[in-house]
Amino acid sequence: MSIKLLPLYLINQISAGEVIDRPASVVKELIENSIDAGANNINIHVKQGGMKLIQIQDNGCGIIKDELFLALKKHATSKIKSKEDLESLASLGFRGEALTSISSISRLTLISKTTEQNQAWQIYTEGNKINSKPIPTTHPVGTTVKVFDLFYNTPVRRKCMKNEKTEFNHIYSLLNQILLSRFDITLSLSNDENLIYYQPLAVTETEIKRRLKFICGSNFIQQSLCIKYQNDNLFIYGWIADTNICKIDIKIQYSYVNKRIVKNKLINNAVRKAFHSVFQNSEQPAYIIYLEIDPCQIDINIHPSKKEIRFHEPKLIYDFIIKSINNILDYNNIKKTSKELCYKENKIKLETDYVKSQSNNCFSLPDWFYKNDISNLTTHDMTEFYNNHISSYRSPIIYSKYFGKLLAVIHNAYALLKKDQKLMLMSINTSLRYLKQSQLNHSRIYFKTRPLLFPLKIKIDEIYYNILKNNNKLIKQTGIYFQIEKNHLTLYSIPSTFHEYNLTALIYAILDYLNQQKKNSLKQLINWLEHYYEDNKFISWNVLKVNILLAEIEYFCPNLFITPPSNLIQYIDINNIIKCLNNDQIKNT
Repeated sequence: MSIKLLPLYLINQISAGEVIDRPASVVKELIENSIDAGANNINIHVKQGGMKLIQIQDNGCGIIKDELFLALKKHATSKIKSKEDLESLASLGFRGEALTSISSISRLTLISKTTEQNQAWQIYTEGNKINSKPIPTTHPVGTTVKVFDLFYNTPVRRKCMKNEKTEFNHIYSLLNQILLSRFDITLSLSNDENLIYYQPLAVTETEIKRRLKFICGSNFIQQSLCIKYQNDNLFIYGWIADTNICKIDIKIQYSYVNKRIVKNKLINNAVRKAFHSVFQNSEQPAYIIYLEIDPCQIDINIHPSKKEIRFHEPKLIYDFIIKSINNILDYNNIKKTSKELCYKENKIKLETDYVKSQSNNCFSLPDWFYKNDISNLTTHDMTEFYNNHISSYRSPIIYSKYFGKLLAVIHNAYALLKKDQKLMLMSINTSLRYLKQSQLNHSRIYFKTRPLLFPLKIKIDEIYYNILKNNNKLIKQTGIYFQIEKNHLTLYSIPSTFHEYNLTALIYAILDYLNQQKKNSLKQLINWLEHYYEDNKFISWNVLKVNILLAEIEYFCPNLFITPPSNLIQYIDINNIIKCLNNDQIKNT
């Protein structure tokens, strides 16, 4: 078999296979071009999951008429000119392959206008074949790329695509990553003529918080710590999950190097290593990490997709990430808290099915439970229910010694437990009170400051304003830091002990207490805070939090469950309940 040169169209299709593997890849390449062109407003419109149409419009600098044809040629770019430029890349793109690769497997229209031109110009290509010269059209300053019928001339690749919903989800996920990489850009997304979202640029703290909440959810905002650390030419910032709350979505793992989306095992391994003493075996930390580094210290020219990078000094980066995360964990006393909750052999392990569940009731009930007619309900039915449903239920906490398995949290006040083939109700309020009494007998609460991810503004009236002014120094000695303005205070940090409490209610309660006292002292305020800490009315309980509470009780006061007081636990007499229900049913018939 003789060796021959491949035709150009086939070379381009092979190259396109490395750069473009699905519609989301097209979106990524085109948005990176828009960002490199200085755009801060990008509109994305797709049809049929991007297979029918992908349209990206930006307000960047645009392309002049004479360079439209050149922009579609392979290895044509305005981003680098020399080897030195390649070794110190500041742009997202640099290979000059995106438009060529996309146009070789689609029907593509390129429209652009610069500030110097009086009108916009449009060019059309099909399968990398330009069928016409640029023609005049109307368009604001910037560029629009329309990609029709992706993979129309590569049927094998087209058959490998998933359904429209799956492909759109890949695009949606990619745009979330881009939104987190560039808070200074406005993005809008439409799918099949429907506006999915409009995300304006985020500059202020409130706007950044809104975007984070949109992508990661309010739980991540509430349960994460802000990280910021610099050493020489390395700078890291972002958010990492608060390990005091073990409910973590491992999908929230975003890493950026010089604002570039990257998938790098070194970064992920470094984060996991830093959390090793906090997370048990299979648990993964959630994080959004931005690493700023001298461009000369990284190599991006590894793969055409530009998803991978290499560090010139990987050990230095690895140690830097670990140190920066350890610093913030130590500062917020996270490691100490985690070890206290483990209590030697009592290792708390979250089950995957619980992490995915948002329900406090983690087991299903039989059909008869929902029926109105229970006249024929017998002890056998209840026994069968117990054997089939409760006995096989897997608690999120695999370790149980004294209290058995936690099945559900009822009315935010009671825990339904199963132990030794029996069901019982435990008062959460009472158990918390016993626990705090036991802890306070050994040591007082240490008010270690914990910074808030976002400062909290709390409205105050004239009375509260005067109380704050008169007790400013006293309050700050407890670890509560704030600034006072005429009609509100801005809260910046709190004692880590109260991180799960309603902070607005906490501040109002402190001010009311101080207002009632004739003379205030630090000792009195700390005593009041200790008693306030015992009051759980501001805690929203769920299965996970109650399990942690029970683990604490096992460690600090194990005898409590060996001989429980009557106001703590009451056993449920199923047979008596069924008997009463049957009698009531008979009376009504």
